[in-house]
Amino acid sequence: MKLLDPFSVVLMAALMCAVMSAVLFGARRGFPDELRGISHWGTALAVQVFAAFCFALRGTLPDVLVLPIANVLFVLGNGLCVTGLQRFYGVAPGWRMLGGACGFALAGMLYFLLVVPDYSARVAWMALPITLINASLLFLVLRHGRRKLATWFFGSLIAVDLVLVALRGAIALTPHGEALVDLTRPGLFPGFYLAITALEPALLAVGFLMVAYERLRLILERRSASDPLTGVLNRRGFGDAYAREVARLARMRQRSRSLALLAVDLDYFKKINDRYGHAEGDRVLVSVAQMIGSALRESDVLARFGGEEFIVLLPDTDLKRAIGVAQRVQRLLRDACTGELPSCTASIGVSVQTDPEESLEALVSRADEALYRAKENGRDRIETWKAAA
Repeated sequence: MKLLDPFSVVLMAALMCAVMSAVLFGARRGFPDELRGISHWGTALAVQVFAAFCFALRGTLPDVLVLPIANVLFVLGNGLCVTGLQRFYGVAPGWRMLGGACGFALAGMLYFLLVVPDYSARVAWMALPITLINASLLFLVLRHGRRKLATWFFGSLIAVDLVLVALRGAIALTPHGEALVDLTRPGLFPGFYLAITALEPALLAVGFLMVAYERLRLILERRSASDPLTGVLNRRGFGDAYAREVARLARMRQRSRSLALLAVDLDYFKKINDRYGHAEGDRVLVSVAQMIGSALRESDVLARFGGEEFIVLLPDTDLKRAIGVAQRVQRLLRDACTGELPSCTASIGVSVQTDPEESLEALVSRADEALYRAKENGRDRIETWKAAA
């Protein structure tokens, strides 16, 4: 009893691939440039549509014409998925591997069609590049994917496809394997394989889109927490970072632990804008953000609070060390006077927090008061405000 009609299954698979290809190309327009590889997946599904139609022409056109083209297109479509995933994860695309897989498929199909006609050998031969391609997809997901539900779903789909293709290739090499792997014959395994094969390309595309939307969510969160000009954190991002550090300070419950805050404000920045223009002023702000960042540790947090004011959070830092960081920042700014950009100096206010119950507003307010004193006392200087014991 035949469970599924191969011709109908192939057409159904082609239709689903065509729909998902259109979905992927449509989604590409709405994704930022950081998300790459989506168009490769759309192209991969479009190629598999052509492969499915070539398979459907079997019996209408000679096998020697239809089967090599269909199988090479099938390998190409799967290989483009690998290329798309490599670009998505920022890995250099393996175009040579893709070309080698297509050449391997074409050579085997021609040999086992024209020289030594053997259906089982063709199945086993084609299973090898597809299995390697699926293994490459799974490796990329396990190596670079974030441990989220979307990634596990995507990886599971790839693993199922990998096992099925490898199993079919292995069965084809057994003495009575041809009867089991011939998809035109009735049987439980051919029917199950056809059903999964029809659904798998579309499901893989859905899995990839889920992973892409998870990455998009992270990008949007990062953008909402970052200053668009300098790339450092904005007020919202800084507030989240401060909350994490205060929570850590509270867990330690040691009065000797403290964190420090620097309020950095560029001196006479309005004159730079008036003299050189706002575009040059923006370049100065970007340069200053980079210089401040170079003076900090990896655990320190830098944010722009608007205009020419920057805030620096220094975890596990006492007043003396905070002053040392402030001096290093001022020294970097003074040394930049000989550069291409207009020179500028900065006034810095320093405050220290030891009580985790104190609010961010109170800490920033004390640093701002110290900053105002630095401005009033001549600028390009450091003033401090230490928390009461």
